[in-house]
Amino acid sequence: MRRGVSAAAAAAMLVSFVVVLVIGTSSPAMADCPPDPVDETGLCLSDTVPGNPGDTDPGDPGDAGDGPSGPACPGAPNGICVNDYGFIWNSAHNCYAFPLDPQPEANSPLWGGHDPAEGTIWSCDPTVSVPENVWFVPNGAAVIDPGQVAQQLVERAPFELANAHIAPPPTYHTYISYSNWMWIPEGQWHDVSVSLTVAGATVTLTATPDYTSWDMGNGATVSCVGPGREWVKGMPEDAPTNCSYAYDEMKDPEGDKWTVSARINYSVGWTCTGNCGGQTSGDLGDVTALAGDSTSITVYQRQTVVR
Repeated sequence: MRRGVSAAAAAAMLVSFVVVLVIGTSSPAMADCPPDPVDETGLCLSDTVPGNPGDTDPGDPGDAGDGPSGPACPGAPNGICVNDYGFIWNSAHNCYAFPLDPQPEANSPLWGGHDPAEGTIWSCDPTVSVPENVWFVPNGAAVIDPGQVAQQLVERAPFELANAHIAPPPTYHTYISYSNWMWIPEGQWHDVSVSLTVAGATVTLTATPDYTSWDMGNGATVSCVGPGREWVKGMPEDAPTNCSYAYDEMKDPEGDKWTVSARINYSVGWTCTGNCGGQTSGDLGDVTALAGDSTSITVYQRQTVVR
């Protein structure tokens, strides 16, 4: 006797497709972010640490790595590993697969001679009308690639969109060769995480911020370790900071006004528990989130008066 997947069972599988978002305050949005390439998720994929020969030394963030690139599951529609119903892409059968629920009777030919106690029957055909569209998966065998699922989770991670601040603020101005402080809110500097539980495996992606990439508006980029130190009124002129930049030339004799933005670069890794096929952790390299609110700065040249 052959049993198919009922509508109720399919709905149950949809409910079992659990996505857990660990607390975050914002998520990526589509935007341009040169000079890094942008994939279809709207995330900037970084493979180099930006820098500028003329900046103050913010420290060496280290090698950024290659970062994720290409589709999470090659061959799958849009590269998606797990579809909206919780079905998993199976490249061998070129379809989204799922375990039959309920499983066939022990005497069903769908088992193909396998012992039901030693595994489960999977399919990509909810009607189970074609016997070739079902197959046996031994207990403990991997039915997902957790590394591919983790790469898909990158687009769901609640990355912070850094809000840029600079001193002197937009309400004032600065001068050529003057060191300007930059920072993002300290509350935006934290790990972010997202998890997916499917087919007995829980894949958790964790992204740890490692440096802030600044676009100074004039074509220069600066990398700073950490969020930077906030400038507070009353600080002495020689107060220390690890994140600053001095404009060294003017393009407009009447003064330049530059738009300044910041992006957080994350080191991304994943772990897997449960039915992971022996793959328990991995590294996806670096991902640079999109910029949040920008700021601006006006730059003048100090005038020397000769008497």
